[in-house]
Amino acid sequence: MSSMIIKSREANDLKLTAYHGHFVTRHSHNSHYLDITRMKHECAMADIAAASLANHYVYEKEIDTVVCLDGSEVIGTFLAGRLAKNDRFSVNSGRNVYVVTPEYDSNGQLIFRDNLTGMVSGKNVLLLISTVNSGKTARRAMECIEYYGGSLQGIAAVFSAIAKVDEVPVMSIFSPEDIPGYMTSLVPDCPLCRAGQKIDALANSYGFSVLK
Repeated sequence: MSSMIIKSREANDLKLTAYHGHFVTRHSHNSHYLDITRMKHECAMADIAAASLANHYVYEKEIDTVVCLDGSEVIGTFLAGRLAKNDRFSVNSGRNVYVVTPEYDSNGQLIFRDNLTGMVSGKNVLLLISTVNSGKTARRAMECIEYYGGSLQGIAAVFSAIAKVDEVPVMSIFSPEDIPGYMTSLVPDCPLCRAGQKIDALANSYGFSVLK
């Protein structure tokens, strides 16, 4: 598999590694695996990523809670801080913004335990996801937030292949336009499979595993 370093158009310090191949996720087949490990786990880069995403919401959207998926909690923590910064123009200035993560129950459903529901119910919620491809994971999270009484204010992502999920705009740092040749498709529609290209690796939010 070949790889390339992609820099953000908004902040040159933000970089990801794009591996080219045939990658299979739970919901889609993709031409690239986008490695954003440093953004998710390195404080300095997570803070820059959070600052880039916060610009879309800090002056326009009231946010009480950031709901994090796919290991985005470090970015989510910095994002909460950016949203609540002491700025007279920020609609969240001085607000105590919660950062929470749902869990999967034995049936694969997203749930919040009783001790966390008060941070979602009746709150203005921003959904933060590392990457959005088909939008299925985002929809499940949106249904979960609605079930627990939260009011979704937007979706933020490091990378998103789509501009909206059910009419909710996705604000992302990277898009397919940043990745030359990027393709994503549902399993039955995969052009790589139709072309007979073997699967290189299985991928999820934790990383990828090469098939020998």
